[in-house]
Amino acid sequence: MMIPLIRSYTRSGVITDTQGQAIAGARVEAIQPDRGTRRFSVTNGAGVYYLEGLPQGKYALKINGKSAGSMKLEESSEAFQELNLQQPSIP
Repeated sequence: MMIPLIRSYTRSGVITDTQGQAIAGARVEAIQPDRGTRRFSVTNGAGVYYLEGLPQGKYALKINGKSAGSMKLEESSEAFQELNLQQPSIP
């Protein structure tokens, strides 16, 4: 019996405010709109988050519900990569 291996990805980093200070307790989400896949993490006291088990595809990134950019994971992407993000400013 063949068991297919499906590559997954992890992104980890620090969430900061506009002054560069780490934000504890921020909710970070990676959302694949076309598949409905959602992964989230809440930052620790040092502002560090981990998004694990991400399949290939395009993602919208949100911090506390506000858009924080996007990312694309493809076969050539590193399995584990640091991705530091800045919390979107509040208008």
